[in-house]
Amino acid sequence: MAVGIAAPLAAAIGCLQPGIDPVFLTFLSHANAIPTAAHGLVVGATQGGAALGALAVWRLGETLRHGAVVTAAAVGAACSLMTPWMEGTAATLAIRLGYGLAMGMVYARAMSDHAARRPGRAYASVYLAQLLLATLASELLPEAAVRFGPDAALELLALAPALAFAALLIGRPAAADHTRQAQHRAPVPLAGWALAAATFWFICTTMLVWSSTAALASAAGIADRTIGHAVAIGSVVGAATALVLMRDRRIAPLPVTALLCGLSLAAPLAMTAPGADLAFIASVIALNIGSTAIIIRCSALATAASPDARFRTFVACTHALGTIAGPLLAAAIMQWRGLEGLPLGVAASLCASLGAIAIACHAGRSRAGLHPFKPGSGQSPSQVRMALD
Repeated sequence: MAVGIAAPLAAAIGCLQPGIDPVFLTFLSHANAIPTAAHGLVVGATQGGAALGALAVWRLGETLRHGAVVTAAAVGAACSLMTPWMEGTAATLAIRLGYGLAMGMVYARAMSDHAARRPGRAYASVYLAQLLLATLASELLPEAAVRFGPDAALELLALAPALAFAALLIGRPAAADHTRQAQHRAPVPLAGWALAAATFWFICTTMLVWSSTAALASAAGIADRTIGHAVAIGSVVGAATALVLMRDRRIAPLPVTALLCGLSLAAPLAMTAPGADLAFIASVIALNIGSTAIIIRCSALATAASPDARFRTFVACTHALGTIAGPLLAAAIMQWRGLEGLPLGVAASLCASLGAIAIACHAGRSRAGLHPFKPGSGQSPSQVRMALD
């Protein structure tokens, strides 16, 4: 396996689970008799484990050997293979927590390595691969379930972490740890931290809306088939957006991009109404375009703000943290005020996102906002400042 595709492939597999959760949870209920009311707990355990795994990679930094991440991928494959054999909700939650922990470690390290050069193209390529893999899995797994049963369909998912294991094992030279340890620590400017915060809040907003979309559609009387079409089309359009962003060219100033993408994230709340099937589909498409565009751009700019390897890993951590924070915030709002409270939660999350962008832009314009360095992306501090304008 070529070294060049090892890190992006492992990273894409590391963040694959959210893209296939609807299909995965359906088969899990058939195989393990997990009630639908516990689906949120299963997702929470998996994504919570991923957040912990990513944070562990960040905190351990250079002391975490590459072999430990390879082992984590093997553990993820084992947990995935064992999932259909778990009996009861508690055992299933435990095995999914282990899976999430392992894949969170894989994603954080692989994404950090891949984003060391040309971060914009790196994040775009990983998101493109993740969307394509999720679409492929969503198409093939139902066929496998029909032919061989839901247990076999779930077991087939173990091929994903097994492939990540092979990529990490073969694609990295033995001297990788020495190279990583030789990288010097570097200061992280305020703009970098602000962009990382913006990444977290935009992902949180995305997941807040995404985890509530089905409930909004059902309350509006939109058919399940229409919801499925919207999700499928949205995924394809999201992949196309990532493909466009792989060209690594600035289309609009960051504040304008952030504002437009923020509005697109809120589209399902404004456009979901009884009888408005086409409007609902359009809102899901807008959500996928806006989410893909702003997350890739903020992640890339945050990574380019400093050559520090540990900070690159922290940027990857914001993805896992935002993915778990969004659904938790949505659940809290639903308990508090029901569907009527969602606009308030989305507004607050978007305010935090745009506030972080404003801080990043202000800091980036000052001489102290960005430290001089020569990152692997080839961007100079002036180029990063221009990208923030």
